[in-house]
Amino acid sequence: MAAAATTPVATGSRPPGPSGKPAVGSIPDFRRDILGTMLNGWRAYGDIVRFNVGGDAYLVVHPDDIQFVLREHADNFPKAPFQDARWRKIVGEGIVTSKGDFWARQRRLADPAFHQDRIAVFGKIMTDATGEMLTEWAPAAKRGEPVDVRNEMMRLTLTILARAMFSADVWRDAHTIGESVGIMLTHANKRLFSPIDPPEKLPLPSHRRYLGARDKFDAVIYRLINERRSGEPTNDLLSMLIEARDEETGEQMDDVQVRDEVRTMFVAGHETTAVALTWAFYLLSLNPDVARRLQDEIDEVLGGRTPTVDDLPMLVYEWRVIQESLRLYPAIWVFLRAAIVDDEIRGYKIKKGKNLFISTYITHRHPDFWDNPEGFDPDRFEPEKTKSWHRFQYMPFGGGPRKCIGNNFAIVEMQLCLAMILQHYRLDLVPGWPVATDPGLSLRQKYGLRMTLEPVG
Repeated sequence: MAAAATTPVATGSRPPGPSGKPAVGSIPDFRRDILGTMLNGWRAYGDIVRFNVGGDAYLVVHPDDIQFVLREHADNFPKAPFQDARWRKIVGEGIVTSKGDFWARQRRLADPAFHQDRIAVFGKIMTDATGEMLTEWAPAAKRGEPVDVRNEMMRLTLTILARAMFSADVWRDAHTIGESVGIMLTHANKRLFSPIDPPEKLPLPSHRRYLGARDKFDAVIYRLINERRSGEPTNDLLSMLIEARDEETGEQMDDVQVRDEVRTMFVAGHETTAVALTWAFYLLSLNPDVARRLQDEIDEVLGGRTPTVDDLPMLVYEWRVIQESLRLYPAIWVFLRAAIVDDEIRGYKIKKGKNLFISTYITHRHPDFWDNPEGFDPDRFEPEKTKSWHRFQYMPFGGGPRKCIGNNFAIVEMQLCLAMILQHYRLDLVPGWPVATDPGLSLRQKYGLRMTLEPVG
């Protein structure tokens, strides 16, 4: 279902929004529940909402306006400087933080590593790691003990990314990688949306832990880069990044650039896929009819054998289940942009320097574009139904030129892991377990997700 934007208001007026509390505006509400505050603002004030968060900031919800920001006027709405600066301290000058010509060069260099044919190489890594996890689950399943699926998916996606990035070399560094990335993720989640950003030189315990973890991780990366440059090339993501040449200039990445891209992929990559998989299991537990239909497709297509990348085109309903799960719970739930010069959206004046929030979580629930927006209906992704969609009504991996480079890797990983797990177990939510969103770097499950394991067959 598509809808036209509502009639613009008088040119130059300010968007409506909550006044918040004296002196501090909506800052306490954002700190307490940023997503809930945005949702309440949208429901009360419409498709563009002004919040006072130490200055005006705007929530933009309508797909027409998102297209304006992310595509038509993308040059005037780059990533928000305050968040970009925090990202840069964590991951360096990777694809997430670089800008302009340097970003375009980095994107051209990294793109080939994420082409569909390259990703197919990693399919066996994904299923091997899933098989190892399933073996570890067997004793708990036999005893009837639930598992925390969020933690298990975090461990699984970290293992897959480490093996895909570093090939066999990961084994000697597995503990260092896992521990370091966990500390770096915790630091990123606390820092990216915090209203304060103390300098890293302050001797805070959290800073010391983060810097120590980052240094250990960097030491692993640099050692492996040196080994790749001096030895035989391997068919992993690290080698692909090292060997990539800019098709326009012939240049390659230097060691620091490779390190920054690796940091970016680990910090921004594996958690998002893990929480997306976890939400999919949660939704399947709540919708047994969908779960049975998916199980039937998996049984028919695979016949009990381990899935491969070649099977994915036939797992049509599974793909729709994943897309619908990403609609309701997009792992990347918000994007921030900032105006370089004065602009207008829907007739409202947006002054230079002001920040814009684009929340996929909210836009994916817009009733003008989605029938039964809170319902879980994978069939809404049937091809005939999607033909009339607005190109920016569904964007779980972002939109415009800075769309997530790892989206194909993530979808293949989700399809293979989900199919293989469901071949062995039905996962049911533990009765009474609290489920709530915890919006940070990704849209995490606040209390984890405890589920029981019922063997299939």
